[in-house]
Amino acid sequence: TSIHYLLTRGSPVGHWHLNESDILHFHHHGEAITYHLLYPDGRHHTAVLGQDPHRGQLLTLAVPGGVWKASHLTQGDHGLISEAVAPGFDYADMTLGQEADLLESFPEQAELIRRYCRPAAL
Repeated sequence: TSIHYLLTRGSPVGHWHLNESDILHFHHHGEAITYHLLYPDGRHHTAVLGQDPHRGQLLTLAVPGGVWKASHLTQGDHGLISEAVAPGFDYADMTLGQEADLLESFPEQAELIRRYCRPAAL
């Protein structure tokens, strides 16, 4: 399956989530998008999707299943990206990040976790 989505100045964050399947992310248009990845062993990795490989930007990013990810518009007005998932996406295979759970698993990344967790419902 595949999906396109747009991060904008008004909605610049893709909040923490984890997928069971491997996912390919593709940058199509607009400004660069920064991804933060938290691996089960505690490692943190940052990658930037964008159109300028001379600045270290990637057109495609592979994220293994079981890795937490969050993304944000690096600057500018918008960034259009897509994801391809095989086997096809299923909501049962996705977990939305909960701040308390992520802090327990990755205490050394507290600031990063708080910055990209979905705000609690009021």
